Order: sequence, then C-alpha cells, then structure tokens
Amino acid sequence: MAAGGNPLARIVSVILVMALVGGTAVAQGGTAAEKLDEGLKLLRAGDRESVQRAIGVLREALAADLSSEDALAALAQAEYAGWQALLNLMASGAEGANVAVAILDIATPRLPEKAFSDEELRGLVKTACESESYSERFDAGVTLGRVYGEFAVPYLLAYLGSSNTDQMTNAHITLMTRIGRSAVPPLNVALRNGSPTVRRMVANELGQIGDERSLAVVAEATQDEDQDVRNAAIKAHESLVGKFPWAADMGPADLHLRLAQLYYQGNYRVMAFTDRPLVTWSWSDRLIFTPAPKHLYVLKMAESECYDALRLDPGNHEARSMLARVLATEKTASDAVAPQSEGDELTMAYAAGLGNAEGTVAALGWTTLSDALAASLDQNDKSAATFLLRVMPAVYGGTDFTSDNPVVRATTDTSAGVRIAAAEAILRCNGVRRLTAYPDPDGFIGLVAQSVGEIVPRQILVIDARDERRNKVLAELNGAKFIAYDARSGSDGYILARRLSGLDLVIASPDLSDMDILALQRRLAEDDRTKNAPLLVIGTADQAANSQWVAMFEGKAAGVAGILDGPGLPGEEFLGKVRSAFQGDSPGAADRYARSAAVLSALAKTDTGNALFHWQALTETLTALLTADVPDEPPVRLNAIHALANLGDPNGTGPLLGFFGAASGASKAAAGMAVAALGRKNPIVLDDAAFQVLLAGTRDGDATVRAAAFDALGACQLTPDQALSCAVANRPTVGAPEAAGGGEASGEGCGEGCGEGEGATLSTR
Repeated sequence: MAAGGNPLARIVSVILVMALVGGTAVAQGGTAAEKLDEGLKLLRAGDRESVQRAIGVLREALAADLSSEDALAALAQAEYAGWQALLNLMASGAEGANVAVAILDIATPRLPEKAFSDEELRGLVKTACESESYSERFDAGVTLGRVYGEFAVPYLLAYLGSSNTDQMTNAHITLMTRIGRSAVPPLNVALRNGSPTVRRMVANELGQIGDERSLAVVAEATQDEDQDVRNAAIKAHESLVGKFPWAADMGPADLHLRLAQLYYQGNYRVMAFTDRPLVTWSWSDRLIFTPAPKHLYVLKMAESECYDALRLDPGNHEARSMLARVLATEKTASDAVAPQSEGDELTMAYAAGLGNAEGTVAALGWTTLSDALAASLDQNDKSAATFLLRVMPAVYGGTDFTSDNPVVRATTDTSAGVRIAAAEAILRCNGVRRLTAYPDPDGFIGLVAQSVGEIVPRQILVIDARDERRNKVLAELNGAKFIAYDARSGSDGYILARRLSGLDLVIASPDLSDMDILALQRRLAEDDRTKNAPLLVIGTADQAANSQWVAMFEGKAAGVAGILDGPGLPGEEFLGKVRSAFQGDSPGAADRYARSAAVLSALAKTDTGNALFHWQALTETLTALLTADVPDEPPVRLNAIHALANLGDPNGTGPLLGFFGAASGASKAAAGMAVAALGRKNPIVLDDAAFQVLLAGTRDGDATVRAAAFDALGACQLTPDQALSCAVANRPTVGAPEAAGGGEASGEGCGEGCGEGEGATLSTR
C-alpha cells in the first residue's frame, strides 16, 4: 500500500515533507535507513522468531546512528501494519520496547513553530472545497495538510454540513486524504457539540480515519438524541472496534479514561508528530483552540479526558485517581519551567492557572489520593508521588498506617525525594491526628534523621553491556554513597536517563549493541532533561592507555576511565575521575535543603506526645544542624531549633545555649525560646556558664532576643543567687548615671551589690 493509502502513513509523509530543510530531499539510502526498513518488515510478520530478529535489526539501525530524516523516511514508507507493530512493541514493555521508543523519539521533528495566516487558511479551504479545477483543489489541499492540519477543521465543518454535494465531497476528501489523523482532536469536540448535520458527517469522518482517540466520543454518540447521528455513530463505532477489538466491551467513560492514561504516559500512539503550535480544542458556538505550552500539552489533553470520564461517571474512582496524578504532574512541571520563562506569557498564564492545584487535588479526598499515590509508586511516577504526599496531610482523617498504606510504602521508595516527602507527610498527619499504629516506628525515626541530616547524594547512570564490568562500577559507586542506576543497552539507558531527574553523570561504554556512544552523547545533550549530565566513558585498561582511542572522545566526554578485568573494584583512581567529571554543585542541592527544611517544619508541629515513636533519638541529629554548614534560606537551622523545642528533650539544652551565645537575630531568639520550651517540660538547672549566657541575652540590643532570654531564665530552675543576679542586672533605670565631675555617662549599669538607690539617677539635662 502506498503512503497515501492510509492515514497514519499519510501523516508521517506530511511530517517528512515538513522536515525537509531548504528543499533538499531526505536521504533514502544508508545503512541505518535500510536496517530500519528491514526491521519494520520483520515486525510486520508478527511471529516470535521474526520479532526477535526485528529487535536485533532495529538495534543495528540505532547503532548505525539513525538520523531523524532516515527515521521519518522509513516510517513514511511503512505500511500501517509495520507502523502499528512498532507501536505495539513500544507498548509491550518487553525486550525491545525501549528500542521502539528511541526510534520514535528520533523521528519526532524538532523544528521551529510556523507562523500562520488566517486569511491564507480561509482562502485555501475555499479553493479546496469550491474550485472547479482539480489541480487547484489538489494543491490547496496539500498545503492545508502540510502547513495548517487540524487548524483547517473549523472552516471545513461548514462545508461538511453543506447542501452542496460537490463541496461536501471536496471537504471530505480534503479531511481524509490531506489532513487525516491530525484532524481528530477538533473533530472529537465537534461530534459532541455541532449541529445534527455536522455531528452526522463528523461521525462518518472519524469512522473512516480510524484513530483510537475517537473511540470514546464515537461510543458516546451512539446514544445521540438524533437518529441519523446515532446511525452514523453506530457504523463508525463498528469500524473502530473492528480495528481495535479490545474496545468492544468498554463504555465511553472507560474509553475516555484509557485515552487519558495514554496521554499521561506520552504514548506515541496518541502524540502529534508536528511542528505546528500545540493547542487544545473546545466549543463556544463554534470550534475554538487554546495554545498550550509544550511541557503541558499531553497533560492538558489527559486532564480533559479525565473530566470527560467523570462527566459520564462521577463516581469513577480510577478516573478521580488519574485526575489527581495529572494535576499533580501539571503543577510540578509548571513550577519547574515557570522560573526560567520570564517573558513567556503563555507559560506564565498556565502557571497562574495552576495556582490552586493543591486545593483542587486535596478536594478529591484521602481515598482518591491514596489510590493515586499507590499508582504513582507502582509506575515509578516520582514527581506525582512527591506532590501527592505534600497534599495528603490536609485531608487526613485517621486512616491506619499499616504496611500496605501507600504513604508507608513511599518511605522505602528508590527516590530520596519521595522518601523525604513521605517522612514529612507522616509527621504532618501525626500533627493533624495522633497516629494509633505504625509498622516500623524506629525505621521511621531513622528516615526522619536521614531526611534532615545527610548530604545531597549524586545520581549516576551506568550504561554497559558487559555485566561484570557494569556490576563492578555499580558496587564502587554505591560504596562511595552515590545513587547509581544501570542499563545494559544504549536505548534502555537513553530512555532511563530521560526519566530520571537531577542526573549528575552518565557513565557509558562504547561496547553497546544498539547505539553508537557518540550518538548517545549527542542525543542526551540535545534533550533539556539530560543536557546538564556530563559523560564519562569507560573501557578496558588497554583502551584507556591508547591515546588514539581516548582522542575520539575529546570535546565530547568529560573524561575516560579504564576498568581492569578480573576481581577487585575500580578503586580510588576511578572515583577521582568520577568526581572530576561532575559539573559544579549537585543540581538537586537547593531542592534537597528545601525538603529538609520542610521536614523540620513538620517535625516542629507534629504530636511528639505520641509514644509510638522514640522522638528523643532525633536530638543528636538536630543539634548537629546548629553548627552545620547549611544555608539560612531555606531555614534549615531555624526549623531545627523549632523542632528541638517541640521534642522537649533536655539533652538539647546545652547545644541550644551554646548556639544562643554565638548567634544573633531571629535564630538567637528562636534558640532562647526553645530553651524556654525545654525548661517548661523538664526541670532544668543552669550551671554558672549557661546562666551567664542567658543573662547576657537579657541585655541584648534586639528586643526579641531579650524577651527570649528572660523567657528561658523564667522557665529554668534558678538558684536564689542566680535569680538575684538577674534582678539586679536588669534593675529598672531612668536615664544614665552621670560620671563624677560632670563627665560623659559611663554607660555601665549597676552590678551586683549596689546599694539602695545607686544606679537609678534621674537625668535633668
């Protein structure tokens, strides 16, 4: 079948044309393109042996440094079965899935957005539908498909509902043969909102385009109030189910939910391969579009599908859970992008619109958020899990914290960020309502200590096909307290690197079966998610000693390291090269301090009367923060002081007094108030040195420090001499005593032993 004979191949053909630069033709030859074409044909065969051979051939295509142009050319020429087989391989999760993902990612155009002319668009639609000249209609239709795509749909709808049969037919031909799959999103909206005539025609179009994104709206339309629309929708539904038999027994709400899940995953089966602006569609007397930032497009599409599922089935717990995850990820993505997007009005407008996301998610309730968190943990969805954990304490109502509770599960997640967020969530829940059970109280206290007291670990990805060498490198990195991930192939490593956040370094071997290491380096450098992670190349000791071999990576890699064969770990020399490859501070350091400060804030407010937990085990960790090299903002040290006050452990008194004597300002005042809190919970007797520290604080120039010092002295058990010393040192005075002989005031207050009336001179000047 020719590329123009099916919608999917047609769309890729259009993309291929758009990908041409300066009119040059896309290269059809070359080993990589031939290998990809061969692999797609093998996939199409479908039997197990052919699929296994196909995976090997596709790996060879990647290893030959497959270009975007080659990938687009091969996909444009692939019959539908070959294209669908590649998508099925990607979705299978089995061996070769990441090879398919890598190929589809390479085939995604990375072109600048085009400027559109509304006047030209209207003129092209008019020509495509009304011209008596076939060549004029053809040329106009080709331009509509290549340049405008889905944006032509609102203008074509009028012709689809026209009483002029020729114009209606021309509009249909333009949609089917020139625009095809990209028309689906606006057509879906029109099917629910247009006039009966338009709805009937749109149902016909969607049935013929045959895109799974239309399954839900077409299933809805089979219950349309208009008989003609129902008949057209029933016929379209039968056609779609014939193509997607798994949908036969699914209702519209479940189909909307499934589409939401595909969008949320960024599944290539529902993605638009286009360099046109990304928009979402709605209806307000007519089709209208709203531009969407690239980082939010699939999430906004998923959000819309979730709301459609809930519109049809408000009690659908799975749809509520999916919506919570979508909104959580939208907010997280927006918060990450907005600070670097000053002047980008679209991005800033969406960020403002997500200002209430926490409240919207919280309104879904504890049960929904628990389900959403469990799904996020199961699917390794770290950003959503972290956000949900921050929101959940606001709706905690006393649910038991058992071992299968998703919040408890999150405390053992592979991501330090998720574990820290779980620690904060549990502390805050215990502050809302005292926990009555917890499966591992000591383990939780240990997690809190780690969350606030450990340094920020580096995250490293190791990609090497040789198991022995890869395992040796992993063992060395883990022993050095790095967080290490691993992959055996270039495609697996490429996909994993994009999913990890805050990656500090990629260590890779050139001995990859499916990807040239320099092609891997280039693709990582081109992706915003991985461009800041340097590459360290590993090879044999002989390779590392070969200057010609090392020279291949100059300017591309941050270094080269040789790993000896046989027993033993790589050693300190290797670790030195790892450390020298890092580019500056860990990108997660600032975020980690903020998370630690948040955990400390929660600890300062939690119910430390809960005997389930041995709170005093945290005292040493917290007092160490008083003198640690931590920033003033976020307030790690200040929150640690508040947490010590809440713990009430008298063993914190000495370190707090030491800090009080050396500090100033708000931190000094907080330390004094913390000592007061400890004194009210415990009988504290001050030795002379500690007393003098607080006594000096009562004469500090800062009123809040003076008040804190007095509060602390009042809460401790002072001896009679200490009480008298405090009273005398702070005896009320009026003015300042005159120096003998009329000199300047000395500025000294009256010390202990002053007689009655001394030091209380009233100045008459």
